[in-house]
Amino acid sequence: MDLNPPKGFRDLMPNEALMMEEVSGKIADVFRLFGFCTIDTPMLERLEILRAKDAIGEEGKLIYEIDGGELGLRYDKTVSLARFFANNRDLPLPFKRYSIGKSWRREEPQKLRYREITQADIDILGGESVYADAEVIAAASSALEALGLKYIVKINDRRILDASMEKSGVPKERRGEVLHAIDKLDKIGIDGVSDLVVGITGKEKAETLIGMLSIGGSNEEKEGYVTNSIDKETGKQFAELLDILSGYGLKGNIAVDFSTVRGIDYYTSTAFEFWVESKDVRSAIGGGGRYDRLIGMYGGREINATGTALGLDRILDILEFSKSAKHTYARCVVCTIKAANFAYASKVAKSFREAGINTELNVSNRNIANQLDYANSLNIRFAAIVGDAEQKEGMVKIRDMVNGNESVLGIDDAIALMKR
Repeated sequence: MDLNPPKGFRDLMPNEALMMEEVSGKIADVFRLFGFCTIDTPMLERLEILRAKDAIGEEGKLIYEIDGGELGLRYDKTVSLARFFANNRDLPLPFKRYSIGKSWRREEPQKLRYREITQADIDILGGESVYADAEVIAAASSALEALGLKYIVKINDRRILDASMEKSGVPKERRGEVLHAIDKLDKIGIDGVSDLVVGITGKEKAETLIGMLSIGGSNEEKEGYVTNSIDKETGKQFAELLDILSGYGLKGNIAVDFSTVRGIDYYTSTAFEFWVESKDVRSAIGGGGRYDRLIGMYGGREINATGTALGLDRILDILEFSKSAKHTYARCVVCTIKAANFAYASKVAKSFREAGINTELNVSNRNIANQLDYANSLNIRFAAIVGDAEQKEGMVKIRDMVNGNESVLGIDDAIALMKR
C-alpha cells in the first residue's frame, strides 16, 4: 500500500501547516486594511459554469471532473466569483472581495507547481478601471511586503499585443494561440517562444511580434513606444496606471514587460505578474489582470472587473517553510510530577488560557524529564511544573526552556513573566 499523497499533492508537517496559517493570516490582514470583504464559495462547481463560453480557454483541459460529468473542482476562484456576483446583482458597487483557499489543476507537477494549490485572491467588481487595477496591484504588493519578500511587478496590457497582431496581419482565430505561446516565455525562453509563434503565424509576422517582446529601455520609453507605435489611447491609460501606482509608495520594482500576458483567456486588457528577486525562482508567485467580459458570460450585463491571486505554495517554498522551527502555537506546557497533580495542573492551564497564553497541558504518563524533552522538541518557550509543593501553596514553577532559569511564582506573576 502506497501511503504517499497523490502526485502533485502533499502533506504538510505541523511546522509547515502552522506557517501556512500565519502567512495566510498576514495576507488577510493586509487585504482587510485595504477594505476588502470576504465571501465563501463551494470547491465544486457545475462544469457548465467552469467552462462557460470557453472562459478559461485551453486551460479547461486541466479541470478535475467528478464522476458523472456534471461537476468539477474549481480551477480558480475567479470563475466562482463571477458566478456568485451574477447570482447576487444587488451587491453594492464597487464590490471588493478577498478569498484564501484551495483550487485544483490537473497539470504535470514540477518544482513550485502542484495540482492542489492554495491561493490568496482579491478582486474588485465595478469602479473605474485604472483605479481598481492600481488598488489590486498595491494590495497584493503590500501583502508581499508584509511577508518580507523583495518582489517585481511585471505589467502589460493585452490590447498592446492585440494591436500589434492586428498590424502584423495575424488572423483573429490564431491570436489566442500566439498569446498562449508568449505566456510560456519563462519556461521555454525567447527562442522557444519564437519557434512556437513562427509555427502559428509564419516567420515574417513572428519577427515583428518577437521583436516587440525584446524591447528594452525604461518604463517611460516603453510607454512612448505604445503611444507612438501601437495605440495612443492604450498608451495613455497605461501611463496613467503607472502614475497612480507611484503614489502608493510600494517597495517593489514596477516594470513594463510586453511578454506578460497571463495564460487564461478571460483577461481583456491589463495583465500583471509578481516575481521575487531571485535567480533560483523561474516562476511567478502571483498574477492577475482585468476581465471585463467574464461576468457577462453568466447572464446580464458586463461589468468592469479586475483581480489577482498570490500562490501561497510557491511563496511558502521560497520562504523555506519546511525549515520553520515553530511547531505549535503553545507558549507554555504545564507539566505534572505525578498523576495526583493533574487536577491542579488543569486549573493552572485554565488560568493561563484565560489570560491569553496558548497553553498545552501534559496528558501523558511520562516522567518530568520526558515532558521537558517534549517541550524542547516543539520549541515551546516555557514549562510550568506542578508538584505536591506547588499544588499545596497554589504556586507554579516556571522554567524558561531557552536559558534554563526557574522561578516559583504565583499564577498572576507567572502569567506576567510569560507575557513579558
